[in-house]
Amino acid sequence: MRRSTIIGAVLAGGLALAACSPGEEAAPPAPGTPPPATAQEHADHGGNTEHSATDQEFARQFLAHQGQILDLAELASEQSTNAQVKALAGQIQQAQRPELDAVNNWLESSSGQQSGSAPEDNAAEQAPGGTLLTDQRIQQISDLQGPEFDKQWAQAMVGLHEAVLGLAQTELEEGSAEELRGICERVISSQQAELQQLRNFA
Repeated sequence: MRRSTIIGAVLAGGLALAACSPGEEAAPPAPGTPPPATAQEHADHGGNTEHSATDQEFARQFLAHQGQILDLAELASEQSTNAQVKALAGQIQQAQRPELDAVNNWLESSSGQQSGSAPEDNAAEQAPGGTLLTDQRIQQISDLQGPEFDKQWAQAMVGLHEAVLGLAQTELEEGSAEELRGICERVISSQQAELQQLRNFA
């Protein structure tokens, strides 16, 4: 039995005893009687707050990759001379900023909470951190102009999008946090569409 379930049951029992008058004893529940509603709800929905090391590592990797995607999108908005590239960059910023903020908020809210462990958590150690761009690579792209800028920019964005999609798919398969799973579903939907457009410029 989970500690949280035990605590819920103890609290529910304490409330029941407090409701009795000093001379009364709480009647034992009849056989087969379900636990109090509050304790039952906790047992049913307590999993929504659970998370694992896989969830935390996904969040950190996602923020790193998504941060670079948004930085490059802002760069293209300012520097590209291609109207289609600029429009796509603006679309990416509008679609992906809320997802970055949502994951960042989740990571902050889960800080300090004990995470569960599972055998698949070793997948976190294999997260594609190597797909992040170096500062030198970002500077090289920013120094380019015209069609060559658009091409190199799109190639970099394709790599980052593919990495984020891989992270999101792994989280859906092995993660425990329901909020992150919902975010991943939205990310996969939006970034797959963006990826197809980026490949047209790469």
